[in-house]
Amino acid sequence: MKNKIYIILTSILFALSACEDVVEVKLSDEDVDLYAVEAKITTENNPYVFVYKTQVVSSDQSYEGLSNAVVTISDNSVPSNTIQLFESTETTGLYMPAENETYFGETGKEYTVSISTDGTTITGSDLLSQVEPIDSIQVHSSLRGDHRFLGVFTFGNETPGLGNYYKWDIYINDELLNEAEYLMVVNDELVDGNYVNGFEIFTDFHDPNEESERLLNFGDTVQVKQTSISEFAYYYYYQMLNQSMSGGMFSVPPANIESNFTASDGSTVLGLFTAHDVSTSNIVLIDETIESQLKD
Repeated sequence: MKNKIYIILTSILFALSACEDVVEVKLSDEDVDLYAVEAKITTENNPYVFVYKTQVVSSDQSYEGLSNAVVTISDNSVPSNTIQLFESTETTGLYMPAENETYFGETGKEYTVSISTDGTTITGSDLLSQVEPIDSIQVHSSLRGDHRFLGVFTFGNETPGLGNYYKWDIYINDELLNEAEYLMVVNDELVDGNYVNGFEIFTDFHDPNEESERLLNFGDTVQVKQTSISEFAYYYYYQMLNQSMSGGMFSVPPANIESNFTASDGSTVLGLFTAHDVSTSNIVLIDETIESQLKD
């Protein structure tokens, strides 16, 4: 029987667990002890790179990153703009710029992560595309069957020309909804170049008889970050969601999701490097006017 191996993709369970996505992906026995990398650069924050090895969920070993790697991020400018990242003193395997340095992404540039560890060089690249500014968000009721739930809706222009990909990060009281079931990625195939007039990116489904299950409550604040993602990242996230929401006792073990990292020794590398432009929405307070919409 195949053991379930886990890799937490686009997430750091330690210092950054409150602000990154957590998605479990099912892997097979042969995927134990592979290199895995999670890396991200945006137009509003310093980048990070997390390097570790995959392991069996039932393993008694602690989940730790890899130390003493040489990590850089560079762009495709001529000459290249490169920064070295240094290991965090708090989280093993997490690499970030030095305290006195900043390195924000710029739209239109391709970024490359390079990691040298144990005689192996791992590289991965992603394109940082521009995202259309988000006009606003609204929170109001969403009728599903016989029940009303609160939903989060976005408004704004969609850039003309097919090939734009979006990811929305939803914050409730400044905390990111970072579980797989809340991951929202889309392409522009159905809305190319149009004004998006209220696209529902989150619905607070819960048992109507269990108010404690609600995520959106009276007095909460909601904010959304609309981010660009590359075509590669879009399909990667899409496959992650399919894997995380499927499978059972007799399921065929899933194939590895193709990573945008490669290793100099030809070994398999798991994980994803993403580059994002970010547009931040207004903040909505769930007041009595919004709350009352749930009452018929």
